[in-house]
Amino acid sequence: TAELDSARFSDPSALDTNDRELAEFFEKQHLLLIESATSKRFIPPSAEQEEVLAMRVSGLKDPSLLALAASTKTFSIYAPQIVLSEKTYVGPIGPASTKHYLFLLEDTLYQGSDSVFVISYRPRSGTKFEGLKGLLYVSTDGYAIQNAIAEPVEQEGGFGLKLQQLHARVNGTGPWFPHQLNTFLFLDMVQVEEMRLMGIGRTYLKDIAVDVEIPRREVRGPELVMERLSTRREEAFWDSLRVDTLDLRERTTYQVIDSIGEAEKLDAKVKWLGALGNGRLPLGPVDLLLDKLIWYDGYQGFRLGAGLATNDKVSRYFRVGGYGAYGFNDAAWKYGGFLELTPWPARDLALKGYYENDVAESGGVAFPGLSRSLGPESYRWFYVDRMDRIERWGAELAFRTGGSLKWWLGAERALRINDIG
Repeated sequence: TAELDSARFSDPSALDTNDRELAEFFEKQHLLLIESATSKRFIPPSAEQEEVLAMRVSGLKDPSLLALAASTKTFSIYAPQIVLSEKTYVGPIGPASTKHYLFLLEDTLYQGSDSVFVISYRPRSGTKFEGLKGLLYVSTDGYAIQNAIAEPVEQEGGFGLKLQQLHARVNGTGPWFPHQLNTFLFLDMVQVEEMRLMGIGRTYLKDIAVDVEIPRREVRGPELVMERLSTRREEAFWDSLRVDTLDLRERTTYQVIDSIGEAEKLDAKVKWLGALGNGRLPLGPVDLLLDKLIWYDGYQGFRLGAGLATNDKVSRYFRVGGYGAYGFNDAAWKYGGFLELTPWPARDLALKGYYENDVAESGGVAFPGLSRSLGPESYRWFYVDRMDRIERWGAELAFRTGGSLKWWLGAERALRINDIG
């Protein structure tokens, strides 16, 4: 959405035609609307997995490429260090926080028999560190944080961020736990007719269960899991989940932006952008492997080829693929193929067998999981003029332990022939 300058737009009769139309546009609707519903499991200290149950993005029929926007991963106000927008800040309630922050009692509120102390915090004068500022609402019921507001003292150029966490006791008597997260993004570097764009995110947490036994296998694999079918939900499903019903402005956003998305074929354009990111362009039941199309190095010269692999439309439990290519400098054909089994797709477990008749850099080592693609360091291939002909076949097992560590175990047999000497 956009933040209107109240002084400038308070008198519509004083606005020119463009400003008036723009003000009317943002009064009627937003630029973008995203809704998602997820289920999250967590085992202390850091094992977690979040499953996207449903997702909806205005203008798109298939929002699966924007799955990261559905993640509810956030910070803990109690942590000694808080990471916001990939930057680490000293937490206001962490160890020795009183040495870094100045706390002032601003107000006292009363809720039944309990009191809530409103305390402001900001870095102390003369201190130099990445700090936050904001408000803490501390309830005398357990002296827990009921409401926390935080924003960086020094905002990045053209980009502002402000967050709010609301806490409550689980089921009224249980431990204190976040139940609503609000995020405000201020895009000062993007302005439309002197109006700055801003993003507002609201996350509602419900059906919270603490101190329950969770099997370790349920948090194995990627931290965020999304099935392609989870985007296809009826309106009744969304109505049953929403804490706040859609207002007229939000309903209008879906109607208008969905119409624009269909007319402009936004799904196809987003699919192409996603293909550039992961190197796979979906073509019906198969994916075109973009890194197999063209290559250049000092030994092969220009190398042209093609590669295809089946995708989820064929099966989620296996993939079959192959490629062929021709190098114009060494005047030789290369080819290969693979079969990959994924018995539990959501757990990031795969068993792969492959065969290749290709070339490899003399003395070089290729690591699994790394794709040879055009990038900042690919210029060195221009000077690689010594390669071996190689015929290899092998198998590898890939699996993940925790959310951020992936292993590859495999065996390979290779025959290398050096024609250069």
